[in-house]
Amino acid sequence: MFRLRGFFPFAFLPAITIVALMAGCGSSHSSALQPPPPPTFTLLYSFTGGADGGNPSTVSMVRDAQGNLYGTTQFGADLNCNVSLHPGCGTVWKLDSAGNLTVLYTWPGAPLGGGGSGLVQDSAGNLYGTAGPGAFGHGLVFELDKNGTLTDRYDFAGGADGDGATGNLLRDAAGNLYGTTFLGGGSNDPLCPNNQGCGTVFEISANGQYQLLYSFLNSADGAQPQSLVADGAGNLYGITAAGGQGCVPLSGCGTVFKLDSSGHKTILHSFTGGSDGSTPWGSLTLDSAGNLYGSTQAGGDLTCPINGGAGCGVIYKMAPDGTETVLYAFHGGSDGNAPASVIPDGSGNFYGTTQEGPNPSPCGTVFKLDGQGNLTNLYSPTGANGCGPAGALIRDSAGNLFVATALGGDESNGTICYNGCGTVFKIQP
Repeated sequence: MFRLRGFFPFAFLPAITIVALMAGCGSSHSSALQPPPPPTFTLLYSFTGGADGGNPSTVSMVRDAQGNLYGTTQFGADLNCNVSLHPGCGTVWKLDSAGNLTVLYTWPGAPLGGGGSGLVQDSAGNLYGTAGPGAFGHGLVFELDKNGTLTDRYDFAGGADGDGATGNLLRDAAGNLYGTTFLGGGSNDPLCPNNQGCGTVFEISANGQYQLLYSFLNSADGAQPQSLVADGAGNLYGITAAGGQGCVPLSGCGTVFKLDSSGHKTILHSFTGGSDGSTPWGSLTLDSAGNLYGSTQAGGDLTCPINGGAGCGVIYKMAPDGTETVLYAFHGGSDGNAPASVIPDGSGNFYGTTQEGPNPSPCGTVFKLDGQGNLTNLYSPTGANGCGPAGALIRDSAGNLFVATALGGDESNGTICYNGCGTVFKIQP
């Protein structure tokens, strides 16, 4: 089975409600309300692995006020760049509402690296993001202006400053950038991956100055941080995909943490690998009351037929005091498994993706979870329409959902993209 994850449920059918409609003269007629029409799928773009790149990053896209989408690809484009098993180092791209793609930047490899990750955009249209290591590097933070000029804002040395900046960035009103590195930080805890450190949280000021905000000390402290969100008081919240003290495996089942403006870190929750979940992944969201919402790739329903009893993942709510409420546990059936991210709509509903399922399809789902805990599978992509929607969704004011898949789509360029070069599609609920 295809697995996009780096680590490592039963069918829900819409009910048909029968109502009695009263017509004139006291007569009554029974009529069955038809279920709502299925969501409309539109394939916006299928990457080819050529000059447009291949395998878009599913960490996050951004969408501007004109409806243009922006993102990155991991591979393809400049085939002289070869810093991984795949030829080419990818692109930064723009996709307009008519499905026309423009390559804004092609990664050249060393010394700048390639394989960009999530993007953020300022009010002037400049893009900021992280990119993977070049031939000898440890990742970087970049700015790409509207004219396609790229500025390297910071190069990681791979030591105490961090290693592997491949997640989302936050940008505040003053232009400061905040992010995480998966590795590095100076720790030599053998339980951190390959003895390369447990990761960091960093800040890059508007004038390009680097500041280490926190270095994860050991596996018990949390390891492999990602997915920062901030509140109005300047506190940062994030997850670590591994570490913590609530889990039997030596590597830990992950944590949710808070980092205040003075650099003091608090673990809000250490996942146990049981009903509360294991291996948090994807993006966190924060509501006005200070509650956090996120997902785990495993744990939850330990009877699900996937992962050998390790569970198929959960959607959770985390109160400011660390109290966790599981909103939904995936069962590995028509609902899929391994959720990646969730976003709210402001009316108590959440939308998200799963990386796998529904069985026997391996390509994942796009789902809606209502305020009563009822999950609806809105769409299950096939290989031709995409595979592995592992990132955060974008939802516009009309309720349309925009999704990138890492795989699937065009499979004609197998030397560049294995199992397809990825797609971008829209779901109209």
